[in-house]
Amino acid sequence: MTVRFCNDQPDVFLSIVREVGQWLADNGHEMWEIDTLTPENLFDVYTRDNAYVLYADETPAATFILQWKDPLYYADVPDNTAGFIHKVAIRRQFAGQNLFAPILDFCRAECLKRGIHEIQLETDATRPALMRFYERYGFVPTYQKIIHEFGQTFLCQYYVLQF
Repeated sequence: MTVRFCNDQPDVFLSIVREVGQWLADNGHEMWEIDTLTPENLFDVYTRDNAYVLYADETPAATFILQWKDPLYYADVPDNTAGFIHKVAIRRQFAGQNLFAPILDFCRAECLKRGIHEIQLETDATRPALMRFYERYGFVPTYQKIIHEFGQTFLCQYYVLQF
């Protein structure tokens, strides 16, 4: 499978995030309220041009945001000292195909281009399977924190990957 990444397709990005979000909700695993997944909420000065679509064999397959400053989730981390990953969404038809590996490789390479040797992410602390998923890729749990975003409250488990 060949993969490529595009960061200039906000409509495709939004479509995939909403599709995956709806699938999660339909299966009793709501991650994000679908109505909050809007351009106004997802694209701002920190995420614009950092919202990626992964294409697998020319089919849009997954999304993620890789940003360099995050005043909501990482206010205590100096700008441009870590890459912050958000909104990882893999379409169901690509589940189990290890698409997170090329996403992580891409993020690591983008970080290294900037002289950054750390990726951070957070996930819902009430989802042990998702937490184990990130830990299998080498992310180390650091702390938990309550975050308020888009009218929702989340208990987040924070992770770091150093390289």
